[in-house]
Amino acid sequence: MVRGPFTFTVIILELVSEHVRCVFREHSSSAGCIGAGLEERPPRTGSNGFRRRRRRTLENFEMNPPPLLPLTPLLLCSAPPLLRFPLAAGGGIVGKGSRKRRFAQDRRSAERLQLQSGGGGASEARSLLSAMGSRSGEGWASAVASFRSCPTAFLSHGAGDTFVAELLQELRGERLGEQVKISMLTLLLEYPTLLCPDAKAGQEVAASLLSLFGQLGASSKQQAYFRCQLLYAMATVLVATDSFAESCQTAHEYFSLLLQLASDLNDCRGGATERPVRVAACECLRELESCYPGLLSQRLAVLRSLQHQETSPAHQGYTLLYGLALRNAILRLARRGGLGTLGELLESKEGLVWEATRELGDLSVATLEQLALLPSPGDVKDLKAVVSSLLDSSYLLSPVAQSHLLWQLAQAVSVVRTQSPAIFKAQLVRLFGTAGVALQHAVLQLKGLFTDSLFTAEDEAFLLRRLVGLAQHPALPVPVKLFHLDCLLHFPENRPLGSATEDEGLPVLLTPRTTSGLFPGLFQDQGTVLARLNLLCLVCVESEGPTAERAVGYLLEHVLTLGGLVARGGGPEATRLFFRAAFLFARYFGSRGQLMAELTQCLLGLYRQNCALAPNLIDLLDEAWKFPEEGGWAGGLAQALQGLVVGVPLQEEDLPWHLKVLARLAKEKDVPQGSTMQFLRRLVASGRLGGWGSGQVLLSVCRNLMQLRPLPAPAHLADLLQAVSLSHLDVDVRDRAQFYYTLLANLSGEKLGAVLAPGGAVKARTLSSSIVADSQSFVASLTVHPVQPAPLRLRRVGASGNRPEQAPRPEQDVEGYCQWLLEPRTPSQLSLTYQLVHMGPASPPYDLLLCVVLRFTCSDRHYEPVPELCVPCLSAARPPQTLTLTLQPRCPYPTRLGVFALYTTQEGLTRSSQLEPLEVAFPDLFMPLAVPSWSLEKRRRLFGTLWQRLHPDSNEAGAESLTTWPVAPQSLPSLVCDHFSRYVLAEQSGSYEIGMALPPQYHILLRVQSVGEAACVGIRTDNWRLLPSLNSYLQSLTETN
Repeated sequence: MVRGPFTFTVIILELVSEHVRCVFREHSSSAGCIGAGLEERPPRTGSNGFRRRRRRTLENFEMNPPPLLPLTPLLLCSAPPLLRFPLAAGGGIVGKGSRKRRFAQDRRSAERLQLQSGGGGASEARSLLSAMGSRSGEGWASAVASFRSCPTAFLSHGAGDTFVAELLQELRGERLGEQVKISMLTLLLEYPTLLCPDAKAGQEVAASLLSLFGQLGASSKQQAYFRCQLLYAMATVLVATDSFAESCQTAHEYFSLLLQLASDLNDCRGGATERPVRVAACECLRELESCYPGLLSQRLAVLRSLQHQETSPAHQGYTLLYGLALRNAILRLARRGGLGTLGELLESKEGLVWEATRELGDLSVATLEQLALLPSPGDVKDLKAVVSSLLDSSYLLSPVAQSHLLWQLAQAVSVVRTQSPAIFKAQLVRLFGTAGVALQHAVLQLKGLFTDSLFTAEDEAFLLRRLVGLAQHPALPVPVKLFHLDCLLHFPENRPLGSATEDEGLPVLLTPRTTSGLFPGLFQDQGTVLARLNLLCLVCVESEGPTAERAVGYLLEHVLTLGGLVARGGGPEATRLFFRAAFLFARYFGSRGQLMAELTQCLLGLYRQNCALAPNLIDLLDEAWKFPEEGGWAGGLAQALQGLVVGVPLQEEDLPWHLKVLARLAKEKDVPQGSTMQFLRRLVASGRLGGWGSGQVLLSVCRNLMQLRPLPAPAHLADLLQAVSLSHLDVDVRDRAQFYYTLLANLSGEKLGAVLAPGGAVKARTLSSSIVADSQSFVASLTVHPVQPAPLRLRRVGASGNRPEQAPRPEQDVEGYCQWLLEPRTPSQLSLTYQLVHMGPASPPYDLLLCVVLRFTCSDRHYEPVPELCVPCLSAARPPQTLTLTLQPRCPYPTRLGVFALYTTQEGLTRSSQLEPLEVAFPDLFMPLAVPSWSLEKRRRLFGTLWQRLHPDSNEAGAESLTTWPVAPQSLPSLVCDHFSRYVLAEQSGSYEIGMALPPQYHILLRVQSVGEAACVGIRTDNWRLLPSLNSYLQSLTETN
């Protein structure tokens, strides 16, 4: 059985896009589930987000979707519009980042507060969550729009630490409408890896959505719509973050939920209102099976039972799910073996095959031929019964769903070598007369897979005649007709004569007579004209006889007619069409001298009439010279064009175009350059050299001539350059001509070519000329040379030494001091001390680094631009330099600073190195409060007053929280002393009152008290966004201890 690859071009994708747009317009008002009736076409929706985020190999892409025409779920949906997974915005998916703060910490913090502090901790948790969920409906709509405009910038402004937690909290509330909640859910569908950077975060989000789904009831159509979106969001997050695995409890619960929803057959329990949710569950199961082929291979009997019993319009979703699971199960059985027999597979009712989640990639179409499954006759009979049943009821599905199902079943049958492909014969009889693009595509897929095992020679001839007829049918839209033309170029013959790797090839049954209706016309669009011209040229090349010759003459006449339209001022569209058509014709018939002579005369006539066509002619020659075996005619065109240019009278307005043509021809060694030199001498002698632009083009002609080997008339070329350097009006042109003259007079041919070569590497030792050596040294001195590893590094010195602001006078009262401390004023700065250490070799040229400039870049926008630091000298024989890095935070968040060093070595070269990044941790931001020299009692009253002022009821931006340290009473003093000694305001037996300031103008108060075998830490701050970072820091103290 002969089989060959069956691929299509970009035209198919354009056709699919047009077809999808038509379907969306047709069903844009539908909100129900798939297919209101068996005779109606079910609505289609957008493709699933998590499928586009699944990492697939090239083989998987070739295998699913099918190779002939990618059939994405965009055409195969069994859910209403907008119930599908949205595509990722911005052209791609943001990968897993290095963000250390996750939304789950906020919710875990709140839950920990409630558990650890009993009734008291509940108020802190409610305060935190209420602060996070303070946006209104309009605020959330604005936040979603801002996130979509630039997700990374939105998260880098501080919102990323709590954004997902706020989103999940608002989804549970009742303040927002359904439309706002759905727009919030779409962010998880489109940016799952950005909002959930790792598997743990993905599991947390999926678990929260699963809990929310369980709280919602089946009340209205809008509620069902929202529940569908929840199902899609859970699947997207689990798959995109690689969380769908056997070890994930949320994955088990989610899959059980999907099976439970899909088991409500014929709307028995939930009614018609729940039908969209059932369809969405089937879609999610099908997408999981697509992402993990073989996941449902041990539940085929259950899926078959569901598909057989379902009689509502949701039947299509169950059929597609079972078809995909059957195909993947058979391919997995054929590839792995040892998994039982085919009959056992068809009757299996076991659990999920979790091994499929650990297997990357899928089978390609080419790999199918290497698989063979030889089941027993009984198993083949069972498989035939299942496939026949699916095929007999396939007419109830939409055309696109039928195509998808046929392709899945065809792949499964192709592996079972004892099952004849004749099982599809009845479907072919039904589909041969269809006008639907998807069903025609299905027929061609079957032909590409089974060839003469299923299709006879008569079938093949009928298909070709039908494709030719549809390619010229006046009632069909242009994209559909282009699709049929492309089908003819990639038609899978039963016994092809050409190579299987050819991009385009015609069937032997296509002749000029059978394709006589496909000749291009003047009133067709550009795409149709070029596609038909390409097809007819290929037909005429592979045919012989008077009919083929007459067809070639007609094609040439059509191309020349297009040239006539250009000559009569047809505009840029006509110009582009003519030159593309001329290139296609010349590519196929470039070896026929008489035909190409007529085309050449047409091109010369157009250039003679309009010299502005020079770029088009140059582009035509460039494309022709890319195919040396087919571009012999380009040499004749080039010489004829050169003769035309050098023979026309000199006119200053046309001079730049003539020189551009000659500059391009001067690059070809096969084109004689004697006439070009005569034209240039005549031009210089006339004195009409034009301005700066014409002078630059003239020098480009000379430069290209100087790079030819052998050099054409070097003495005449030198005289020409000298004359230009003396007589041209523009000083830049004169200087450049003098430079070329100097090179030509002092360098040999090899060295001259090396100097003028574009981007060529020139070795100083091979260029003995002093001019070239000096030039290379000059270029090297102006170049910044990267050096890795860096010969220097920054080393942190000590802990954070930030000093408080100038305190007020000691006689001031506590209330006045608190008012002064909390009032707005100039933002404080952060000072960090580092040592610049020499790490390079102690030998030249890196033993002494001069004029070192350190430039800093911040990984986010929480800080003002960091000024660069300059060090005059860094020597390996001297102590390290101490530097103070001053930061101006906009928000007190940890960050990472990239460091780039620029310096000069003793040899006079400028070098650069990327240093190790600097980590600015959260405790580096702490500063002591500027407290006067008060007594202990007055400090205690100060802390109490500040504690009251930062209460959430007294301060709009205030927040409070509570956490615990598992620290024994005897260990608590050392813990506080090690980390908070500079910030302690008051101390009593087992109790500490700590106050800290954070730039630019924020404050944190800690009340630490020993309770039993633990320590309770009360927290109050005037910026609730600091709580996640502070909580992580406080918990890390006990872990390190």
